[in-house]
Amino acid sequence: MSRFKKITVALGLLFVILMVSSYFLVPPILKSVLVKKLSESLHREVTLERIHFNPFTLALSVQGFGIRERGGTESFVSFQELFVNLQILSVAKRALVLDEVKLVKPSVRILRSADGSYNFSDLLEKKPGEEKKEPGKPFLFSVNNIRVIDGRVEFLDNPKDTKHTAENIQAAIPFLSNMAYALETKVEPSFSAVINGTPYTLKGETKPFADSRETEFRISFKDLDIPHYLAYVPMKLNFRLPSAKLDVDSTLTYRQERSKTPALIIKGMAGLRDVVLEDLRKARLIRFPALTVDIAAVEPLLGKIHLAKVVLKEPEVNVRRNAAGEINLLTLAPEKAKDEKKAEEKKGLPAAKTAPTPDKAGPVVDIDELLLEKGTVFFRDETTPQPFSLPLRDIRLEGRSLSTAAGKEGTIDLSIGFPKGGTLSLKGPFTITPVSTKLAIDAKGIDLPGFQPYWMEAVNLHVTGGKIGTRGSLTVSLAEKTPKIRYAGRLMITRFASIDKVQAADFLKWKSLYLNDLDVNVSPLKVQIRQVALTDFYSRVMVYPDATLNVQKIASEKKEEAGKPSAKDEAAGPQAPPKEPAKDGKEKPKAGPDITIDAITLQGGEIDFLDRHIKPTFSGRLVEIGGRIGRMSSREAIQADVDLKGRLDGYAPLEITGKINPLSKDLFVDLKMSFKDMDLSPVTPYSGKYAGYAIEKGKLSFDLKYLIAKRKLESQNVVFIDQLTLGEKVESPQATKLPVSLAISLLKDRHGQIKLDIPVAGTLDDPKFSVWRIIVQVLVNILTKAATAPFALLGSLMGGGEEMSYVEFDAGGIAVGEANIKKLATLGKALQERPALKLDIEGFVDREKDREGLRTTLFQRKIKVQKLNETLKKGAAAVPVDDVKIEPGERDRYLKMAYSAEKFPKPRNIIGMAKSLPPAEMEKLMLTNIEVRDEDLRLLASQRALRVRDVLLKSGDVTPDRVFIVEPKSLTPQKKEKLKNSRVDFRLK
Repeated sequence: MSRFKKITVALGLLFVILMVSSYFLVPPILKSVLVKKLSESLHREVTLERIHFNPFTLALSVQGFGIRERGGTESFVSFQELFVNLQILSVAKRALVLDEVKLVKPSVRILRSADGSYNFSDLLEKKPGEEKKEPGKPFLFSVNNIRVIDGRVEFLDNPKDTKHTAENIQAAIPFLSNMAYALETKVEPSFSAVINGTPYTLKGETKPFADSRETEFRISFKDLDIPHYLAYVPMKLNFRLPSAKLDVDSTLTYRQERSKTPALIIKGMAGLRDVVLEDLRKARLIRFPALTVDIAAVEPLLGKIHLAKVVLKEPEVNVRRNAAGEINLLTLAPEKAKDEKKAEEKKGLPAAKTAPTPDKAGPVVDIDELLLEKGTVFFRDETTPQPFSLPLRDIRLEGRSLSTAAGKEGTIDLSIGFPKGGTLSLKGPFTITPVSTKLAIDAKGIDLPGFQPYWMEAVNLHVTGGKIGTRGSLTVSLAEKTPKIRYAGRLMITRFASIDKVQAADFLKWKSLYLNDLDVNVSPLKVQIRQVALTDFYSRVMVYPDATLNVQKIASEKKEEAGKPSAKDEAAGPQAPPKEPAKDGKEKPKAGPDITIDAITLQGGEIDFLDRHIKPTFSGRLVEIGGRIGRMSSREAIQADVDLKGRLDGYAPLEITGKINPLSKDLFVDLKMSFKDMDLSPVTPYSGKYAGYAIEKGKLSFDLKYLIAKRKLESQNVVFIDQLTLGEKVESPQATKLPVSLAISLLKDRHGQIKLDIPVAGTLDDPKFSVWRIIVQVLVNILTKAATAPFALLGSLMGGGEEMSYVEFDAGGIAVGEANIKKLATLGKALQERPALKLDIEGFVDREKDREGLRTTLFQRKIKVQKLNETLKKGAAAVPVDDVKIEPGERDRYLKMAYSAEKFPKPRNIIGMAKSLPPAEMEKLMLTNIEVRDEDLRLLASQRALRVRDVLLKSGDVTPDRVFIVEPKSLTPQKKEKLKNSRVDFRLK
């Protein structure tokens, strides 16, 4: 045998011996070494049933492998079999080449302890002295036909009291290689498992070791129970998620070229089902059965999200605003970490739930189609005195081409159903960044009473009916610092009705209120209305038994405690600090809103007046109220024409005409108000209570003129009362004690008419100025003057004065002088014009002056009697003694005759005969012996009264039945400054 053959045979035998030895010897040796070394390094008991090695195929099979928990008997890691088939060419290629790798029934048990550590945490600890090595040249490998069969992973999370299982794990990777021939070959891995009862599937293509690292995976799973994983959110949640299912069927593509930005693209479908979101008290916040998202392309590395279609079906949202003003949905954001709060507090900042950090530019989101169907929102507001609830149903939102990209415009179409048949729709273009839109709005039949809680604290009014609607265009632009908001259209409130809360009686209602061609700009505020039309309106004005008006009690009397903010203030948060005053101490006045109304029309109005304070109750009704008010503006110097009409109780006409501009900064009013033929007998309850008399008949009319310009008022108030007749006297403790009947008689002319012209002027800047207060005061003054100075009142009406109340006489005389005759003529004319007046005449004397005067008068009469007797003897006609005239040349003769006729003792001479005395002596003796008694004075007073009566009646202006001579209680009148006691006083009644 040749040397070569020997060597060949020897090598063959050696190979056979080695193969046979490796087949029988390698498995037990390898098993022993692996069990010992792994147990030592892992600090866990390692078990291994057997190892099988085929040296001819280079196939290795490890079976029954297991690692127990450290210090325990539970299984940590195990598998039924690990099969590896090494390619014999690995040595030639200087690489690890495996034809097949198969792992059968692997099982991993992961345990998380209460301290947050895991059952494998010790295996991850870095060994002392272990240094990080610099990466060297990559080791070449090619692993083919990689499979995992029936794997299982169990995760026990003790802190969360949660268990997770992944069962029936199937994984297959055709190959993984970093060898040059395989770099651009796509690997198509697949994965499937049942995780917590939810099947998952993952299939893809990848070039993991190519320069592009191109990878594509298809991810598919259904019914992922999201609440099961919320325990692992690394922050405290302010909500509960008892139900939510996630479905995903999408494709993930990754590519990273050298020196280029990595690209990650996600496409496919994603969906949420059976979602229920609750707050921590288990109150439902959000619920919806299905949300489907069709993902066109999501590129998270580039900040791009493109959704082809988003469909949300039947969402139900509960929005609650509590008494502190907090909205429940806004409190769902997670709270800050404690260390972050403490850091803020150290800096002197209050810890807050939300961080006021500036927003970074977010991703660009494009949604081709957005659809929300059959949505429902339940809104509840507890900041109002009575909680406000509003259910919104049948909400539908359709959006197209929506995008957060700057300036990109899409469209939205939103419709909302309100309670009791109300609807609201908004449709039009919409830009998200910056917010800009022009929406067509159509609202119909929105029920007003439902919003009662928002005004119930401000007004004592209960709205029992009313529908509001509008149709127009809303334009919003937030591109600039000052938002631009404009609404143009029309607004209508129909079938409005309200009652006051005090008496539960009708207060205000109307059939329709229309604001046509409404144009409102918010900043700055500008309002233009072409027409305001109010139709078939009704209002009730009522005086309650406590004498207060229902209008006064409409405004709520509730006030907040001093220094204590209201609930609304607290909800609004801290208030802005007060503005500092200007340096000159004067705050510049702000320009008022720009408001223009072209026309206001009223039709079919009715106002009821009811006074329950008066007994019996008084009622009146103003009906057929209608008319028009022309254009008025807060900017233009124009005056609106006013033409309003109505009827009291259906017959007494009321007219208001003129010009006004209440919107102007400088109020302008030029109005005439005319009211004709109102019957006064129905107001007997008022006349009885305050005047003490019923009204038998009478009609009231008035003409009022008001001019307000430059904040100054000038008015003419002409009141006309026809045939006012008082009825029976009414006992009333509130009735005036002033002579009402006399005042009426003084005011009423011979035609039975009373006309009062009361001018009023003043400035609106005077806080005490009030037109009606002045008018009432004038009427009170008239009554007072009728009681205290009736002749002054009569004189003011007739052009005379206080002097008509008396006639003065000379001492001892009864003659009425020429001046007094004129005075009596004036008085007669006044009485003629006031036929209801009667006149009492009282004569008075001055006890001293009239006594002396009467003595002188009697002395003169004695002289005249002598001349009268002489003329009668001669056959002359008889005349009154007082009409006899004594001439100067005959006075001594008739004095001597009168002296001789006197019976008093006279001076005599020595023979007993009466002495002949000088005239002065005779006069002196006669005057001394004339006695004036009180009866003479009383007679003088009576003669004076009679003489005045005769002069007054002689004119024919006054009939005798209206003039009465009154016996005075005293001969001396009441002392009046600058007046003689020798006079006649008049008294009207």
